[in-house]
Amino acid sequence: MRILFTSVPAFGHLLPMLPLARAAVRAGHEVALLTHPSLRDAAPDLTLLPAGPSMPETLADVTGRTSLDALQDMARGAVEFFVESRLNLGATEALAAAATFAPDLVVADMVDFVGQLVAAARGVPFAVHGSTLPLAEPLHRAFEQEINTRFTGYGVTRTPPVAFVDPWPDSLLRPTDSFPVRRIAIRPEPHTAGGPAWTPPRFPGPGARPTVLVTLGTVVEDADALAAVVAALRRLDVNILVAPFHGDEASTGDRVCTAGFVPMKQLLTTADVVVSAAGAGTVLSVLSAGLPMVLFPMGLDKPVNAERAAAAGAALVVTEPADIATAVEKVLADPSYRTASAAVAAEIAGRAAPGDVLEQLLALR
Repeated sequence: MRILFTSVPAFGHLLPMLPLARAAVRAGHEVALLTHPSLRDAAPDLTLLPAGPSMPETLADVTGRTSLDALQDMARGAVEFFVESRLNLGATEALAAAATFAPDLVVADMVDFVGQLVAAARGVPFAVHGSTLPLAEPLHRAFEQEINTRFTGYGVTRTPPVAFVDPWPDSLLRPTDSFPVRRIAIRPEPHTAGGPAWTPPRFPGPGARPTVLVTLGTVVEDADALAAVVAALRRLDVNILVAPFHGDEASTGDRVCTAGFVPMKQLLTTADVVVSAAGAGTVLSVLSAGLPMVLFPMGLDKPVNAERAAAAGAALVVTEPADIATAVEKVLADPSYRTASAAVAAEIAGRAAPGDVLEQLLALR
């Protein structure tokens, strides 16, 4: 079978899908990934069908048409970003690539409506793969209205997905979280990759210091916020690992080391606590490893992700970088945060593996 995975050009949307894609490869299916080439390094083992605009190109298009900053105003900018700009800039290229690949099944990131358009145009079933929590009802309705109109303009009729593949554990969901179609729970897995193993840094001084992993994600690149976080942590007797890091090496130093785009699974083996911006993929990865968190949510869906992790007892949430050091001290001193995270990790470990989910999907088509 030929299975096409499609994603918006953001690592936080693509990475959660990769375990299922690789399970399909292991099962002997022909698999391709349709997204922007800037994400190629995240999945060099998959056939890439380059299509659609990059993240900067999409953001620039939204701003040019509407004067909105989609990263800061997703309430108004989401439809413009995920529907209007993505279809305007990428639909023709994506439809041509899909015609060549001729998929039998499409698995689309939950907000990749280019992938849904491809499935409708090809007349094949598709599944939605979650990354963040289910969409709030007002945003879901806004998407539905605009998508139906736009698909008609391409001469195709939109069909419903056969399933929603959801990586979020039941304990973090709420009665208000609704799924438009059948939900198939999948075990989230921290990103991993082939090739040489990453060598953790050697920190100076005593080896007994706890290590704080600082990761603000791959979408929000706020150098000032990162510097403030590191500055706050420097007053603690901890090692600090910053990843991914794209800044000035001069900002590092004693007890502060950096890493590039290292797979999260490897980074987590070095950490005692994780400080992050509460991106969905990071939160789920850290919980799957049973580690406690201090969360500094920075826009988009991140405040909701942070609230869910905190409600589970696995995280403390701060609103200012200056408060991070105190929160890290508390999390390290109080074992209840690690215990709560370990409980969620056990729940996650009991979820269906990607290969089992693939079998469920194939049975539905």
